[in-house]
Amino acid sequence: MIFLFLGSGRIFGEVSVIELGNIESTPVYLPSSILVLEDPSNHLDFETVSSPDYESKFLKVPSSTEAFNFSYSKSTYWLRVQLQNSNPKSKDIVIVIAYPRLQTMDLYFQNQNGLEKFNSGYLVPLSERPYKSRFFVFPITFPENSIGQIYLKVSSPNAINLPIQLWERVAYDRHEIDDHVIQAIYFGIAFAMVIFNLFVFFILKDTNYLLYVLLVFSTALSIASYNGIASEYLWKNSPWLDQYSINLLISLVLILFLIFMRNLLNTDTLVPKLDFICKLLIFVQIVLPILYILSFHTFIKMIVISHSFTAFWILFTAIMCSVQKERIAYFFLLAFAFLFFALIVSTLRALGFIPTNSFTIDGPQFGSAAEMLLLAFALADRYNTIIREKETAEALAKFNLEQSNLDLEEKVKERTHTLNKTLTAMKRDLFVAKKIQENSLITDPNLIKRLNLVYRYLPVSEVGGDFFDVSQLSDSKFRILIADATGHGVHAAMITMAIKGLYDNIKNFELSPSKVMEIFNEEFMDNFVSLNSLLTALIVDIDFNSKTIQFASAGHPAAVLIKKNQIQLLEKTGRMMGLKKQIHYGQSELDWESGDRLFLFTDGVFEVSNSQEEEFGEEKAYDLFQSTRNLSLEEAEDHLLKTLQTFLNGQDREDDLTILGIDF
Repeated sequence: MIFLFLGSGRIFGEVSVIELGNIESTPVYLPSSILVLEDPSNHLDFETVSSPDYESKFLKVPSSTEAFNFSYSKSTYWLRVQLQNSNPKSKDIVIVIAYPRLQTMDLYFQNQNGLEKFNSGYLVPLSERPYKSRFFVFPITFPENSIGQIYLKVSSPNAINLPIQLWERVAYDRHEIDDHVIQAIYFGIAFAMVIFNLFVFFILKDTNYLLYVLLVFSTALSIASYNGIASEYLWKNSPWLDQYSINLLISLVLILFLIFMRNLLNTDTLVPKLDFICKLLIFVQIVLPILYILSFHTFIKMIVISHSFTAFWILFTAIMCSVQKERIAYFFLLAFAFLFFALIVSTLRALGFIPTNSFTIDGPQFGSAAEMLLLAFALADRYNTIIREKETAEALAKFNLEQSNLDLEEKVKERTHTLNKTLTAMKRDLFVAKKIQENSLITDPNLIKRLNLVYRYLPVSEVGGDFFDVSQLSDSKFRILIADATGHGVHAAMITMAIKGLYDNIKNFELSPSKVMEIFNEEFMDNFVSLNSLLTALIVDIDFNSKTIQFASAGHPAAVLIKKNQIQLLEKTGRMMGLKKQIHYGQSELDWESGDRLFLFTDGVFEVSNSQEEEFGEEKAYDLFQSTRNLSLEEAEDHLLKTLQTFLNGQDREDDLTILGIDF
């Protein structure tokens, strides 16, 4: 103990002098020649630490050959090294600190000519640093035949790693160019992988390729932040990003890795218990960065440790999937093993458990490149596996299809025979239903003649959901009903037949059209509400003595009364039938004169659309009614039907169509 106590002064106080004349094309690593002073108070300045009182307080501290590693520390560190130039000429040198995440990195050069100070660190904008580089570089012109001292002041909330190198200026400029070429190769590979796999994603629509693209991009961005490329080119003056970005980006990379692994290896079915932990870790890697932003010093070590644990868990899960003999897990395991090793090395270096040297500094970048390429191979193998499985499945399906063709042909013959019999029976039934419906629409020819009535009834199929009725209330008064049940075909036809039976019982009541409509609705709701069907209807009473039209409309398209110079519409006076009971229907009255013309119709007249999805519309129908005023009723209605057929241009109608025309 006495020996160690007495000997420590000589051991830690020894000063090494670096002779600049020995510097050639390779760097000199300075840590072994540097003395260190730790300032836990962060209050010391250069005048104080360079005073004789502090001469003996600079100590030799353990370090690797290439760098110091003070891990996460709140102290300010002062470093001192003595240089000598014995040459008769001045020497251009550079001091390089090859670690970009140092907040304060100031250099003081003291010699017989005076004191020079250089400010750097990520708080100093790139344009104001003494040398524009991703690292902290200090160019110094060392006078001839002189001895000088270099002081470095370092502090940072990030891990304080100090790989300190001494270069000849010309050699470092050459090295800087070579270094950028290497970085360009790495990021060029990353960019090529992103573009190629993005192209593959758009072709195959496989989300694994998109996840791979996001993973490669975020990993490359993490590496750019880690080695200072991002600070040099992406955010040239953002201390916040320099301080926070690397750990935030690593969390993002791990989240994407977890999602990519779950998708690629189907961990939810292959290893469901481990998959639950993967989901939990995704949540942790989302929450911890938020807490890390809110309180950097509290959560910095926690988030770094979480990165290591998450990486370990991904590796463990990949191993367990490989044990399950999942082919693609072998590729994934090998790929992530490289990145895992690089991440663990980076974490241990940041925490101060392993030394800082060229291997631990550049390891993550090499690991990232290997992981990127191996994952691309994994996706390619997965694609080949899918193709082979598809080909096997197609061959098996073809074989099964050929084997079952004979059975299918026999079954088709049997089914065809059965269907033909069924279709024949259905056609016969539809023919009978059509005749029944046509007979139910037959109106007394005398009434048609007295009313000068012409009608056209065109169902979509053999039977339809439109119907009308003409009855005589007195010598001079006639009642017309036109109605349209929702839908068409047999279902709608059966409803209309049943409803017509209800109307036949009330149509001759000496009541106004509105009262008849209200009774009609009540009966409809009592008898047919369970059918979930609706009905539009229009009741028109025509009085030839008073030359008036009284009408009530239950949501039916407006009828058109064409006069000499204008048209009048018989607008809706109430809601559709079948919505609810006790609906009140309004009633309106119009006058007509000899020579006027009345058209009643269903919505099949104007609610037709062509192949361009253009609707014929009510306005065109009204214009047609008015433009055919000089034609007979038969010609006018035929012209309307021909116009509709031209508008449809060969496309089938989708609704029943009924038109009634009356000349006064």
